[in-house]
Amino acid sequence: MPTHITEYVNVSRKCAELGCKNPERFALLPVNFDSASSQTELLQASEAATIRKLFVAEGLPIDDIVDRSHRPPYVKNKSNEWVAPVVFISASLYSQNPALVSMALSVLANYATDFFKGASKIPEVKLDVVVEKKRNESYKRLSYSGPVAGLKDLTDTIRDAVHD
Repeated sequence: MPTHITEYVNVSRKCAELGCKNPERFALLPVNFDSASSQTELLQASEAATIRKLFVAEGLPIDDIVDRSHRPPYVKNKSNEWVAPVVFISASLYSQNPALVSMALSVLANYATDFFKGASKIPEVKLDVVVEKKRNESYKRLSYSGPVAGLKDLTDTIRDAVHD
């Protein structure tokens, strides 16, 4: 499966540095969260508002890291791929209910499948998942690029990243 795993910035420290709220559950991180030097530089994937609504509709617990009045501007992807927002999974959410991760990936896969209905070519999706391994200390970024069907298979990769 085309998934690349790397270390990620300490989300808790970065939130404090940027004046953001530290997420305790799922969150949709801005695409440049790790490199931004201020809240005004943050940029959100164009699908973030839709994915947030879908998570809420499915009863998935999701946190905003910025106040609604300070939401980052959206970046529009102009390619044949579907680029999902960066999904953050807290250590406490994962340890208390890992089944929610499967639900979230299913929501993303179902949305992407519907998004590409009628497409003549099998499109690729891109998804980054940031997993908090140890509360406020260690984070991994899983970058997936591949067919929509592969999203549901990321559950095992996320589990392995949490427990390595």
